[in-house]
Amino acid sequence: MNPRGVKREKLSKPTDHLERDLFPTDKRIPKGKKSMNGKKMKASLKAALGVLCALWLLGGCDPSPDGKTPFVAIGEFSVRSMDNGVKELRDGAGRKLLLIPRGQEAPEGYEKHRIVPVPVQRVVAYSGYDTGMLKVLGVVEDVLVGVTKERERWFVPEVANAMDRGKVHHIGNPGAVDFERLNALRPELVFTWDQSVLPMLEELGIPCVITSGTEAMNLDTRIRYARFMAQFFDREKEADAFAGRVRKALTRIRNITRHVPEKPSVMWGDIYEKRVRVEPGNSWVAQMVEMAGGKYLFDDVAGAS
Repeated sequence: MNPRGVKREKLSKPTDHLERDLFPTDKRIPKGKKSMNGKKMKASLKAALGVLCALWLLGGCDPSPDGKTPFVAIGEFSVRSMDNGVKELRDGAGRKLLLIPRGQEAPEGYEKHRIVPVPVQRVVAYSGYDTGMLKVLGVVEDVLVGVTKERERWFVPEVANAMDRGKVHHIGNPGAVDFERLNALRPELVFTWDQSVLPMLEELGIPCVITSGTEAMNLDTRIRYARFMAQFFDREKEADAFAGRVRKALTRIRNITRHVPEKPSVMWGDIYEKRVRVEPGNSWVAQMVEMAGGKYLFDDVAGAS
């Protein structure tokens, strides 16, 4: 599910060690006790659910004989390698985009607004999740120029500081984007879940990636989506390192919650345009709740985020 303007509370203390696994600092991770009951069990559940917040801000084919992977599927997204460093990507709406190294001629058969020179240098991102992925890839301070949340709603220091300096600009709320302001920022790429903006962006000649599909992302897709975004910035190594940190944290969660005697009931939702929207049972959210030792209330519902 996308943030869509909802302000999140700061993560509580029990999640700190999991945050350091996902976004490492110079501090050492303190060792905690694995046995738990009562309050300790609840604290462990909160810590495990902390990964949800970090991921918020957050099947392929075998390599060919030459060591390269010609095609990778990441849920409803895909990456296909072509000749001369060119790649064809499919976004959440099933649209094909062509990534070409800067200065290289694009093959014929692709519309201008579907051709993206890489690495991308100027980005507008609608959601906090996409912005979080830019941070994971180590490019948020270099490429981000526009967002759809006001300065006071940002808790990512790099974004808040960049807005104070006038480097990153608010282009309006998701449902009321100022396209003149967006166009003035000269973005080379827009990340958004909102397919209704496609006609306007195509008219402006601005390439766009639809970041949500027809089905909710499961946990594996959610983790590997970082590698999809990495293609636009030549940051595959950073994406793989992030995935490794997340999987390590998930292993710790499984070990901690394996013998939880009670399963608290949990729901995950969002209020958007005066409606409450919840994540379905086939989503990464539901999987994380179950893994954390909880019982997801909508585990019998399948669908999109």
